Amino acid sequence: MNYLPYLSLVLPNSVHGRALAVYIIGALLVGAAALFALVCVPPRYRKIIVVAVTFFGGLYFSLEFLLPHQPIAGVPGSAGVARFANSLTKAKPNVADWAMIIGSFTLLLGTSNLFAVHGRAVKKKTEGWYNSLAFFITFFLIMIFGFLKDSAISSLGPGMAKGVQSVATSVYSILFDGFVQNLDATMFSLIAFYIVSAAYRAFRVRSAEAGLMMGTAAIIMLGLVPIGAWLTDWLPSAGPLASLRLENITYWLLTWPNMAVQRAIEFGLAVGAVAMSLRIWLSLERGSFFDRQL
Repeated sequence: MNYLPYLSLVLPNSVHGRALAVYIIGALLVGAAALFALVCVPPRYRKIIVVAVTFFGGLYFSLEFLLPHQPIAGVPGSAGVARFANSLTKAKPNVADWAMIIGSFTLLLGTSNLFAVHGRAVKKKTEGWYNSLAFFITFFLIMIFGFLKDSAISSLGPGMAKGVQSVATSVYSILFDGFVQNLDATMFSLIAFYIVSAAYRAFRVRSAEAGLMMGTAAIIMLGLVPIGAWLTDWLPSAGPLASLRLENITYWLLTWPNMAVQRAIEFGLAVGAVAMSLRIWLSLERGSFFDRQL
C-alpha cells in the first residue's frame, strides 16, 4: 500500500489564519523537542541518527529525480517502478515543506549566535559596543513593523487595523529602503575601492598570460566609463571600423571570451558541488566539523 500521499494529512497544502499560527507553533515545539531528544542521545548513537537521516533524505530526492515516471516498453517491472516514482513525486511538495521547516531552524541558530555575540559586547561594553546596540534596536524595529505591515489586526476594527498597517508600512519602508539598502550600497562601494587597491598591490605582470589579462581588464574598464567611449568617438559608428570602437570591443570581450570562461568555471563548480554533495550524503566528508562527535 502506498502511504506517501497521506503526508498531506500531516501538513495540509493550504492553511490560513489561526490554523497557520497553530502549525507554526507546533512545528517549533516539535522541532525543539526533536533537537532536545537528539542532544540527550549518546554521541556515538547521535552520529548514526544524523547520518541515517541525511542518507534517507538524499536517497528520496535522488530516486524521485532519477527513476522513470513512465513504464518502459519491454522492461519487466518498469510499471511498478513508475508507480513508485509517481508516488514519490506526489509526496514531494509535503516533503519540501518539512525540509523548509527543518532548514528554518538554521535561521534560529544564526540569530541566537548573533544575539549571544552582540549581547556579550553590550554587556561588557567592549570597543564598538554601540554598534552591537544598534543591531538590537534595528533588528527589533524591523521585525515588529514587518509583522505589523503584513498582519491583519482584526481586534482593532477594520479602520484602525488599516491605519496601523499603513503606519507600519511607512516606517518599515523608511527602515529597510531608506537605511538598510543605502547602507548596503555604501558598504559595497567601499569594498570596490579595497578590491582595486588589493588587485593593484597583488597583481604583477610576470608572464604573457598576466599581460593579456591586464590589457583585457584595462580595455573593459575603459569601455564601461564615458571616457572610454570618448577616446574612440572619432571612429564611425557603422561599418567595418565601428568594431574598433572601445565600447564595441568591450562588448565583444564580455559576450564571447568572458562568457566562455564563466561557463567553464560554472561547469567546474557544478562538478565540485556534485562531488561534495555525494561526500556529505554518504557521510564521507572529513574536516574540522565532520571529524567532531556530534
